[in-house]
Amino acid sequence: MSSANSSTAIEKPSSSLGVLRHRGFAAFFVAAALSNGGAWMQTVAVPALLFDLTKQATWLGYASMAALVPAVILTPYAGVLSDRVSRRKILIVTQCVQMSSALMMWLMFQAGTLTPWRILGLGCVGGLAAGFQSSAWQSFIPLLVPPHDMLHAVRLNSTQFNLARALGPGFAGVVIATWGTGAAILVNALTYPLVIAVLVVSNPRANSVMSKQDSVLTSLREGARYVWNNHPIRLAVLVGFVASACGQSLQHVSAAVASRVFDRASTENAGLLTALGLGALAASLVQAVFGSRIKRSQSATIAFAMAVVSTAMIAATSNYAVGLAGYAIAGFGHLTIAMALNTLIQGTVPDEVRGRAVSYYLFGVLLGIPLGSFCLGRIGDLFSMRTALWVDVAVLTGVTGVLAARRSLRAFDRDEVVALSK
Repeated sequence: MSSANSSTAIEKPSSSLGVLRHRGFAAFFVAAALSNGGAWMQTVAVPALLFDLTKQATWLGYASMAALVPAVILTPYAGVLSDRVSRRKILIVTQCVQMSSALMMWLMFQAGTLTPWRILGLGCVGGLAAGFQSSAWQSFIPLLVPPHDMLHAVRLNSTQFNLARALGPGFAGVVIATWGTGAAILVNALTYPLVIAVLVVSNPRANSVMSKQDSVLTSLREGARYVWNNHPIRLAVLVGFVASACGQSLQHVSAAVASRVFDRASTENAGLLTALGLGALAASLVQAVFGSRIKRSQSATIAFAMAVVSTAMIAATSNYAVGLAGYAIAGFGHLTIAMALNTLIQGTVPDEVRGRAVSYYLFGVLLGIPLGSFCLGRIGDLFSMRTALWVDVAVLTGVTGVLAARRSLRAFDRDEVVALSK
């Protein structure tokens, strides 16, 4: 596999699809898409299995917290690590751990010993790996292409993730109906070796490595000070938290939504998540072709409006088809705002602090998902899932109104790189 910087082409591609001419990025794109598709298959299978075992939506919140709280705790340190050592090596190790966790879950399922608490435990192991992986993954992508193609690579990376999110749940529904829940978990485990192989033979540009003379705590403080003093990045962390708590959390309670709102089997969360993925895929294709022509503030405003409308649609109906449309709109909106925030960070943060800046942004995102999922699940058990969704609509409406009134999102339109001050 050729080095990302071995290409002699210097012209910028007219669209993000042009970065696929870099073979290293193209190979990683395909492997990551297949692996993420497998992960989404497991995301369908495990919550449905857990809901059927417990009959409580709160357990879906517990599972989300078990998988993501370790990632929340570790993400800031992982950002320091990704600025100190090879990001490729971090990804190889974390992919191996996640593969082992999925294989263990499948073996327990086959043996009939997979209990709710063991699901949470294995989710926690995966969450520990994800905590180290997330910032390294995000900051590794720019190293696979020349600097002038960086933002195109970021956009296209989101496209592969959303392609997987669109197709994975649909395949999960077919696999579960044909071979059972365990098969979906096994397929996920078997996709990891492909990513590991691509990482082993890849030859990315070397990332800027900060001095190891400073302690980890000093490096954390330096990164936190950079984020806090950089208003657009600080706002991105806050917006990422709200968007995840009130929007992305819907995917983690989809089994309860399918059962209690639409009176369907919990495994029909596959349809809801497929719709979510198709909406996100549509948004990523729009961004890949037209993203550079749309202001980030406009994208974020549209995304918040879509989040309000989509959640209200899901809460207001018992019609499964309308619910599918609501999840599709939610997916479009979530990807739109995620892309705006990702390109802001990747494009305006220097490489020597990028890992830490990404980690603080992901801290907000990863904190929002389990908190939002738990609150939705708990309100759903105490009152009803429909009530929980209306509470979500109210919070989203309030936040959208405040951001619009203060015109806060205009800060996302900045393009200049802000250097790390010592």
